[in-house]
Amino acid sequence: MHICMLSQGLSSLARHKASSPYNPPTLSRFRETEHPARRSTRFHWAAGLHPGHWVVGGGMWLAALLLGATTPFVGPKAEALATMVGFISLAALGWSGIWLLVMPSLPRFRRAVDARLGEKYAGDFSYQISELRSRIDRSLSGEVQDIVRLRDRARDILDRKGGDFDVFARENLAKLDTLAIQYLRMLVALTEYDQYVSLVNPESILEHLEQARAEEASASGAAAEARAKTVQLLESRLLRYRKASEQIELLKAQIKNVEATMKLLVDQAMTAQDAQSVRQDIDEVLANIESSEVLNQELSALNELDADLSQRLRNRQ
Repeated sequence: MHICMLSQGLSSLARHKASSPYNPPTLSRFRETEHPARRSTRFHWAAGLHPGHWVVGGGMWLAALLLGATTPFVGPKAEALATMVGFISLAALGWSGIWLLVMPSLPRFRRAVDARLGEKYAGDFSYQISELRSRIDRSLSGEVQDIVRLRDRARDILDRKGGDFDVFARENLAKLDTLAIQYLRMLVALTEYDQYVSLVNPESILEHLEQARAEEASASGAAAEARAKTVQLLESRLLRYRKASEQIELLKAQIKNVEATMKLLVDQAMTAQDAQSVRQDIDEVLANIESSEVLNQELSALNELDADLSQRLRNRQ
C-alpha cells in the first residue's frame, strides 16, 4: 500500500514538472560565429568589384546596349547589328565567368584581399577572432573562450553604464576590443613558438655543430671558409632555438598578466562611478602591452622563424 502511494506521488510530481512553465537555465558551450568578411565568398565579391572585371565587362555591356538601341534605325543592317550585339553580350558573360572563376583561386589575390580586409577591420574583435582562431593551437581554446567571455562581460557593463552618448564609454569599448585582440595575437605567437620548438632538435644541432667545428679546424683555404659558414649557421639556429624557448616562458607570463588585468577591469567596471576612471585603467594596460619588449620581439621574430619552420615542416613530410 505504501509502495502504491509512493508511486502515485512520484507520478504526480513528474506530471507537475512536465506541465510547469519554469525550466532551469542551462549553460550552453561558447560558439564562435564567423565574421561575414571572413566567409569564403569574400574572394568572389572582391573579384567581382575589381576594376579589371567591371571596367572591361561594363564596357562590353555598354557597347551592347548602345548598339542595341541603334538597331531599329539602321534599316537593312539591323540583323547584322543584332548578331553583333549577341556576340558582345556573350563575350561579356564569358569574361565575367572566366574572371570570377580564375581570380578568386589565385593565392596572391587571396592574400591581397585578406590584407585589405585586415586593415579595414583591424579594431573589429569579431573579425580578428575569426581570422586568428585558426592559427591558435587547440590546447589554447580554453584561453580563447575565457577572454571572449571576459570581453563580452566588460562590454556589457560598460555599455549599460555609459550608454550611447558617453564619449568615454565609446572609447573604452574600442580600447577593450584592442586589448582582447592583443591577447589573441599573443596566443598566435605562443602557438608559432611552440610549433618551432617542437620541430627543432637541439641535441642534433649541437652534434652537427661539434662536427662542423672539428672539420673547420682540420680544413684550410676555401674549405675552411665553407666550414666556418656552416658553423655560423648552426650557431645561429641554436641561438634562435634558445631565444624561442625563453620567449615562450615570457609570453606565458604576459598572457597570464593580461588575463588577470581583464578580470580586474571587469571588477572595476562594475564599481566605477564614471567611464573616465575605467578609461585610465585600460590605457595603462594597453601602454604596458605596447611598450612590452616581449610582444614586440616575438611578433617581429616570427618572420625570421617562418623560413626555418617551413623548412622543418617540409623535411617531416
